[in-house]
Amino acid sequence: MRVPRLKPIIDIAIPSDFIAESPDDREAVRKIGYLGRGAAIFQVSKIIIYRHKLAGGRDRAEFIMKNLQYLATPPYLRKDLFKLDKDLKYAGLLPPLKTPNHAPEGKPQRGEYREGVVVRWDGYFSIIKIGDGVYAKVPRPMPLGTRVVVQIDVPTTRDDTYRAHAIPRDRLNIYWGFEAEVMDLNNLFGVYDYVILTGREGVSIKDAMDYVRNAMSRDRVLVVFGSPYHGVDEILKAEDMEEVLRKYPFINFIPGQGVETVRTEEAVIAVLSILNLVRYLRESLP
Repeated sequence: MRVPRLKPIIDIAIPSDFIAESPDDREAVRKIGYLGRGAAIFQVSKIIIYRHKLAGGRDRAEFIMKNLQYLATPPYLRKDLFKLDKDLKYAGLLPPLKTPNHAPEGKPQRGEYREGVVVRWDGYFSIIKIGDGVYAKVPRPMPLGTRVVVQIDVPTTRDDTYRAHAIPRDRLNIYWGFEAEVMDLNNLFGVYDYVILTGREGVSIKDAMDYVRNAMSRDRVLVVFGSPYHGVDEILKAEDMEEVLRKYPFINFIPGQGVETVRTEEAVIAVLSILNLVRYLRESLP
């Protein structure tokens, strides 16, 4: 499956306490799975779990990150990349993601991209596992355990091994799933062309379409979500970061919501569905 990468590239930022209302780790992992599915459906490139003061003892940043990374990893690489970890005890509850890098079918074809991990060396060549019992031979020494995307060139004399070359993930012109990382809130805003803050106290989406169209004309956009206990505005004020609220649009994407609170994973799908529509229709929107 080849899916053209949509522009702009969208990253999302989720608070480290977004699973705080989950009664146990089983339910927490299910919520993480819903979040990951929503992000992949709308071609999110990176999920950032941000730490903030108001999270306190509810901070589960590492737990969330590990489960998202496990979810994003092709199934045939998980045993190679993840050791036994109590934080992954319920990773089996995560839903199938089936992004383009997850389900290679049959033998690799010339020009096809595969994701893999370096498992051994053969002289100057790195041998990379790119499927169950399938390997790529890349003329470049890389450390064992390195995760890499390759493009297939030609078969070798072995039926299970193919010559290939490594290609940087950010040079792919197709969607290749998301990455996940943890970051402190005060380091979050320095690297993006545009940022959208989301929350119930923000400006209604019907009055903020100019901001959204502007965002969708940029190269890379960050969308920031609040936690079950604190909105984005409260979190930023607690960190003495009110200037972020003044600099970037703060938008309510679900005006007239019919429930008391919208869960973070639900808000992600609601917001990204609107942004995805504008990606395609921004020229014709009123």
